[in-house]
Amino acid sequence: MTGEARTAGLNAAVRRAVAGTAASTRSFFREPLTIALLLALPAVSIEIYGASLGQFPELGVFASVGSLETTGRITGAVFATGALAGVLGLFQMISARDADRRLALCGFRGVELLGARFATVLVVSGAIAAVSTATLAGLLTTSIGAPLGVFLGLVLAGVIYGLIGVLVGSVLPRELEGSLVLVILADMDNVFASGLFAIDESVTRFAPLSQPHELVTRAVVDGTLAVDHAVAALGHVAVFGVAAVAAYTYQVERGGDD
Repeated sequence: MTGEARTAGLNAAVRRAVAGTAASTRSFFREPLTIALLLALPAVSIEIYGASLGQFPELGVFASVGSLETTGRITGAVFATGALAGVLGLFQMISARDADRRLALCGFRGVELLGARFATVLVVSGAIAAVSTATLAGLLTTSIGAPLGVFLGLVLAGVIYGLIGVLVGSVLPRELEGSLVLVILADMDNVFASGLFAIDESVTRFAPLSQPHELVTRAVVDGTLAVDHAVAALGHVAVFGVAAVAAYTYQVERGGDD
């Protein structure tokens, strides 16, 4: 194969992957309920978590870096981002079980289909994180010290839970049941990640949302970018990414058989 032929083939593959990503992203945002959840869930979660924890007096019962209200609002933002991105990953896996097998039979390469699905998780996680960051900034009583750190932490939370959503979709390919599982997982994960309880760090650091939560907290309270927590979060992305790729490949090869 000549260099020109390889270049043409690569360009065609990139175009197909971009088209697949755009189609998946449009399908996610096409539903009015999706837009409503994207706009409402971060605001509701941030306000409820913040108001709930803000009711407790500062008696040292909870361990928190900032005020309890601030910690609650941060926890609400991380939860909303993770839960929404997780549901996206779930729907991507459910859709891929049959659709991507048919596309593969039509000539699409597996790596192109895989890349489009995972690129969609990244793109939509970025959109969710942007909404959550703006909402958190608007509801906090103090200004955010490092907005970019908040956005980065929320993107990582979204990507991690988007990949977890793919894994859930591979074993529980049902929209309602899978969504409920992801919401419960994200809520329980947030209990460990929030740092409100005296749980040993050697345990909490393995919680998927622990590193993104700490990254957002440092950015809000200290105005710093916690690079060490960002690197640790990328480790979670790598682990869940490998598992999600294996789950996706297995499900598509099976053709969605239960």
